[in-house]
Amino acid sequence: MFSHLSHRKRNKLGFPKRGISLVQAAKFLNVDQANLYMALQRGEIPMRRTNGRTTVSAGALLDYQARKRRN
Repeated sequence: MFSHLSHRKRNKLGFPKRGISLVQAAKFLNVDQANLYMALQRGEIPMRRTNGRTTVSAGALLDYQARKRRN
């Protein structure tokens, strides 16, 4: 899935260190993009904007996923 990013360094989950795009994050969480955007707007998942690109960290996605499993 991330073979086109092979030139970048990756963390243990296989995501690039600079952050995960919102499309990739939605696929990872197995939710549609609209639900992901709503969670971002509610502040449930921290995001970062760099050079016009919005990304989230792998850790933030894992935290969100763990919180959702508990509910």
